[in-house]
Amino acid sequence: MNDNNKTAIIVDSCGDVPKEYFEKYRHLFVLPMRINCQDGSFRDGIEISAEDVYRRQKTENLTSSTPSGADVEDLFRKIEEEGYQKAIAIILSSGLTSTVNYIRLAAEELEHLEVAVYDSFSASIGEGAIAIQAAEYAEEGVPFEELKKKVEKLIAGTKVFFSIDTLEYLQKGGRIGKVTALAGTLLDIKPVITLDEEGELYTAAKVRSHKAVAKKLVQFVQEQAQEGRAFNLLVADGGIQEERDALEVRLMEALPGCHQIFRAKIGGALSIHLGPGLLGAGIQYLD
Repeated sequence: MNDNNKTAIIVDSCGDVPKEYFEKYRHLFVLPMRINCQDGSFRDGIEISAEDVYRRQKTENLTSSTPSGADVEDLFRKIEEEGYQKAIAIILSSGLTSTVNYIRLAAEELEHLEVAVYDSFSASIGEGAIAIQAAEYAEEGVPFEELKKKVEKLIAGTKVFFSIDTLEYLQKGGRIGKVTALAGTLLDIKPVITLDEEGELYTAAKVRSHKAVAKKLVQFVQEQAQEGRAFNLLVADGGIQEERDALEVRLMEALPGCHQIFRAKIGGALSIHLGPGLLGAGIQYLD
């Protein structure tokens, strides 16, 4: 099938899509968010990493922002130059950022590229998994209109849960949303958060020890399971890959038979608001 009849898939860098997927799926493109530091503004995942953020957080007050106008224009131009006439953009939850509306407005100005912009109502590997699976469909040659319907189903069928060490960074960034402010830090209480139907964060559970986190994450994902449906599994971490690997083993033992498993490290833009030590798990249903 000619590339003119195929669809480019755009995901912002908060989707935390690992680099190997951009090599595997030639229709997949990333739009970098901006990370603002004392010495300048940097493109997430290109000019600054999560490790850089963790280091800087000790002495700086970092912020994130939507992609620059130049970055958006450059990406749309690149997609057009590669012969695409259609694109689907899957963007970080509108409950966390205004980026989705920003991209919609930018897409309306395009003359030669039709872009369908979707609010993922998710974040990190939840958002990223939607984009990766959509890219797989695009590689298979699924037509644009059908692909849009599949993306809508993927958005509705993707659920993620994250444990974070502290709410400090969410509070600093003003992204606390519906997350309950927790007392008892000295008791090692860990919040497990997820996103509601509006894409806003809320507390799903309060776990009383770090060791109990993985068990609770697996439990939440199991509760989402529906017999007879094809699914992908998702795992993510913020600088604790060994714990993510152990979580993956437990998750696959609890829910065998997944189509594939997506693994991610939390990128710089989300690390600003979540801090180090994050552990995440999720499930995504397919047609």
